[in-house]
Amino acid sequence: MKKFLIKAFIVLTALFVADRMIGLVMEHLLCKINTGVLGKDNYICDHCDEEVLVFGSSRAMMHYNAKMMEEELGYTVYNCGGNGYGIILSYGRLLMISERYHPKLIILDVTPEFDLIEYNDNLRDLKELKRHFDRKGISEIFNDIDLTEKYKMMSYLYRYNSDFLHNPLRLRSKKTFDRNDVGVQGFIPSNLDFNEMRVKDFHDNEKRPDPIKLSYLNRFVDLASKHSRLIFVVSPYWKGRESKIFIPARQLADSLGIPYLDFSNAPKFVHNNTYFRDGIHLNARGADVFTADLVARLKDLMREDSVSLFN
Repeated sequence: MKKFLIKAFIVLTALFVADRMIGLVMEHLLCKINTGVLGKDNYICDHCDEEVLVFGSSRAMMHYNAKMMEEELGYTVYNCGGNGYGIILSYGRLLMISERYHPKLIILDVTPEFDLIEYNDNLRDLKELKRHFDRKGISEIFNDIDLTEKYKMMSYLYRYNSDFLHNPLRLRSKKTFDRNDVGVQGFIPSNLDFNEMRVKDFHDNEKRPDPIKLSYLNRFVDLASKHSRLIFVVSPYWKGRESKIFIPARQLADSLGIPYLDFSNAPKFVHNNTYFRDGIHLNARGADVFTADLVARLKDLMREDSVSLFN
């Protein structure tokens, strides 16, 4: 029995060491990737230094033409939006960004399904934060969402395996980080024509607030407001959207004096097939038109004596 325990201890120790060593090597390699989704994540968390950052889901990624905003506003801009990303991931990324610098302006594109209401598994956001688990404040997010993930994260291989398997060829890149490696300054427009078959009904009456998302929305606001100007924006929907689904965000914005720019039911966009690829995403043409309208609103804010857009 004693020999068995000794052998078991040796095997477990070897597995532990191998897990740590392989995991550390993978992290060293993965942090050098500068293309694709992981390259964008690396840029956002460790390299971006733009004066204006846009956060949100794929609606943010596809709706905000960062280059146009930069040219019109005269400040550097980067689009941090991505497919299926919600307020939990946005908060985690802002935590890491805040360790390096503070942007002058932060724009949060509010999407109810990812920022306000019960819709999908919040573990999706944790997946994007796995490899950052040891960074300041990130482990606390895992504790809030799913305690079992906390124990899984003890394995370094668990943290990095999916990223490594999906990105092996990108490890060969020798290029330095470039904010245009993924989209144009993070903006990835769609060239698809409108297809009504891709339009879905929202059934907002059946949806309930998600206390976890609302908690992280408040944390995001607290963190962003310490050093930056924050603006909430609701970008256009093809069918429009009932305003009551946005009530938690609107009330929070009003209570703290955060500008709230709502384009969800703007007549220019509602049922305008020219500007959309589906019911919730603008196409490239629509993104340019929306960005132009947004910039005009931002310039109006900059001209108002009562509002200082940039700290």
